[in-house]
Amino acid sequence: MTTSPSALDALLSTLRVDGDAATAHIDEGWMQGRTAYGGISSAVALAGTMLLHPTETPLRYAQISFVGPVGGDCRVETRVLRQSKSSLFVDAGVSSDQGFGTAAVFAFSGDRASHLDHNRLTMPDAPDPESLQPVPEHKVRPAFARHFDMRPTTGPRFGWKQESGKYLTWVRFTEQPACHPAIALLALGDALPPAAMALFSEFGPISSMNWTVNMLNGTPATDDGWWLLSAKTAYARGGFSVQDMMIWNRAGEPVLSGSQGIAIYA
Repeated sequence: MTTSPSALDALLSTLRVDGDAATAHIDEGWMQGRTAYGGISSAVALAGTMLLHPTETPLRYAQISFVGPVGGDCRVETRVLRQSKSSLFVDAGVSSDQGFGTAAVFAFSGDRASHLDHNRLTMPDAPDPESLQPVPEHKVRPAFARHFDMRPTTGPRFGWKQESGKYLTWVRFTEQPACHPAIALLALGDALPPAAMALFSEFGPISSMNWTVNMLNGTPATDDGWWLLSAKTAYARGGFSVQDMMIWNRAGEPVLSGSQGIAIYA
């Protein structure tokens, strides 16, 4: 019996080499307003980079800037910044008919022998995702969010006017992809609303400006597809917020740390 590909795998199947670049199509199901969801444009940038510059070395770092809207037929153009015995740095840009959309720098590097073994990124106490209710359908829920099963651990389900600007939520794909785990994790890792929205007393538009990603595990994996995502902000002022982000797997191992700057029009 054959099974149909997941929505993410179906998107990635549109990737093609076109001269020195790669092309792909981001369909309406991955949109967030007039632009593609940031996680999917990041994943397309990474997938295009890995197609054009194949490497077995794991992704360790990504610096992503969301410059403008992107969607539909896209083009990924890359430039190798540096390649050494231990590391590969690649600059990647995603553009579409709407102009230049996403800029990224990816760093690939393997483990190194080290006398240090230090980890204080302990996973917060969280109920099992199976015991939690999923985020229900809602008319304001963006199209891309329907690709994810989200189970908030505490408080209102992405409601506004909480006492602290933070979210802690189990997330998995509604259809598990078979693609490279780093690509899948980028596609999922930005799925939560900005943490500052937990402080909203009135609704207003938001726009992610950047996303810094540190991959803590070269081969990220989890049980049953579940990842615990954390986003929390300690600063939101002047229409700009910054937040810290973390992802743990089902076993409680930290797999990704990051930060993000977000424009707030409220």
